[in-house]
Amino acid sequence: MMKRMIAVDEEKCIHCGMCLRDCVASCLEFDDQKIPRYIKDGEKMCLACQHCLAVCPTGAFSFGGLDPAASDPVTTVDSAAMMGLIKSRRSIRQYKEDDVPAEKIEKLKDMLAYPPTGVNAPSLRFSIIATRQKMDELRKITYDCLESIPADSPLAFLKDMADKSLQAGRDLVYRGAPALVIVSVDEKKAAETCKNADPIIALSYLELYAASLGLGTVWDGFAVALAQHFPKIEAQFHIPKHCQLGFVMALGIPAVAYARTPQLKTDNVEIIK
Repeated sequence: MMKRMIAVDEEKCIHCGMCLRDCVASCLEFDDQKIPRYIKDGEKMCLACQHCLAVCPTGAFSFGGLDPAASDPVTTVDSAAMMGLIKSRRSIRQYKEDDVPAEKIEKLKDMLAYPPTGVNAPSLRFSIIATRQKMDELRKITYDCLESIPADSPLAFLKDMADKSLQAGRDLVYRGAPALVIVSVDEKKAAETCKNADPIIALSYLELYAASLGLGTVWDGFAVALAQHFPKIEAQFHIPKHCQLGFVMALGIPAVAYARTPQLKTDNVEIIK
């Protein structure tokens, strides 16, 4: 975990107070020279959100030994392009045989540092099964487990569906995807009100970023249900100790292309004025 320590370049500091005003935990104050410092016990209050580093207009503020000059400039995305990406997003259930290129796996990995969590808690852990070979090993374990489900089990319906899909040459559980992203949550570190939401938020970010890389994704509820039922499957996800499975997303290079967006209505939205 990054040390909660701050440093201010006094020559660059213009004493504007933006870092103080934007501090979520209100753990900063000016000293006699109008230089930002932690208040008493401020390190303990600090959420390590780096708002102070990000908001400083002159790059005078450093957090955790990080160099402000190494940060990227803040950018905005054209709203029409963003809306187009959201509307174009489809759950992909047909994938090419190719592995996801290693450089795209690295980009997904880098992106997963940025989705928000409640109170900026370092509560999420990710595992990426990155090759079709490993996915095929997981598929074999999964379908062996499915075969062991008795007829009176609540998951018997899933076994029947999987059998029918296999007969048709389809992979019901992982949709033939060559990669899988697993997110788990450390419930001891997560904010109580956010521990269920944090994994879903992270995968929502991942889903849109993957689309920008030309990758397709599908939310894999079948894999979640089976992993929760069969420890042998969950063991393949490399979930750290003290963490609970959050959700699973399959991904790969789409073997299908959509020509247009769907036409959906917003009858379920109420504007309160």
